[in-house]
Amino acid sequence: MTGNSDTSPVVLAHLSDVHLPPPAPLPSWRAFTNKRALSVASWKRHRVHRHRPELATIVREDIVAAAPDLVLNTGDLTNFGLPEECAAAADWLASMPARTLVVPGNHDAMVRSNWPDHAGLWSKWMEDTDETSFPYCHIHGNVAVIGLNSAIPTPPFMACGRIGKTQREKLAQLLDETKILCRVVMIHHPPRAGLVPWRKSLLDHKAVATVIAQHGASIVLHGHSHDATLATVPGSEIPLVGVPSASLLSSRPWRQSGWNRIAITPTQEGWTIDLQTRQFTSDVGWRCSRHRRWQQHSELRGQIMKANEPR
Repeated sequence: MTGNSDTSPVVLAHLSDVHLPPPAPLPSWRAFTNKRALSVASWKRHRVHRHRPELATIVREDIVAAAPDLVLNTGDLTNFGLPEECAAAADWLASMPARTLVVPGNHDAMVRSNWPDHAGLWSKWMEDTDETSFPYCHIHGNVAVIGLNSAIPTPPFMACGRIGKTQREKLAQLLDETKILCRVVMIHHPPRAGLVPWRKSLLDHKAVATVIAQHGASIVLHGHSHDATLATVPGSEIPLVGVPSASLLSSRPWRQSGWNRIAITPTQEGWTIDLQTRQFTSDVGWRCSRHRRWQQHSELRGQIMKANEPR
């Protein structure tokens, strides 16, 4: 795969963990004779008060105003992974202002289910990928977005994820095939220890981080933690960027609802990546809580750009 010489920026809107409200009334009790029963109890006690649909709407409207080139959603659109929730999430994805890409989160795969009736309803926003074909790759100009699926059904009180050997091997292949491009990796669970408790962790985070570090990427975007964190992929200097939940009402500044604006501008030597985290509270309104910029060198891109210079 080859890039072009266009030097205009590609603007990405990264959001996650929207946790759209479930249908009211909830479906028959038969849908909750499993782990979902505990999740419903947690939702009624806590999450219904903390994850506010009006905040998700405000975030979406701010993204609309920003007019990004791509919208990247790193999962947990639902609370219980019900078919009705997944259908409502598909409508919400369709309302986004630009080409949208999504990967599932743990809430979207809470129990084992029939893929076409659940997260498979989002195939339009996952490059028509089915359950066994992740990761997918979407090319937009000089940017390659690679979407991994870390969502697996887990026992009660667990919210961990796994990529697995097959996805890791395909990830390595895609990273190699797109090395002339600015490679953006999307994943729900962060591939690094310590950002979430063990019971919520990516079980094969070391193996995933090794693949990314060895084959290279420009930036890795994750959700799950609900925190505006900035770390690196272990074994590399690749930025690992978290984002607050788009719907979370919180008193802790780094967890207040928001999204990441990421502008990627090609240069002669590689890329300039500009990250701004925008967060909203009803008392303050919108604020930019984080602004970082990286210059990334790509020897291969430099060679191609030099070869394309007029003689």
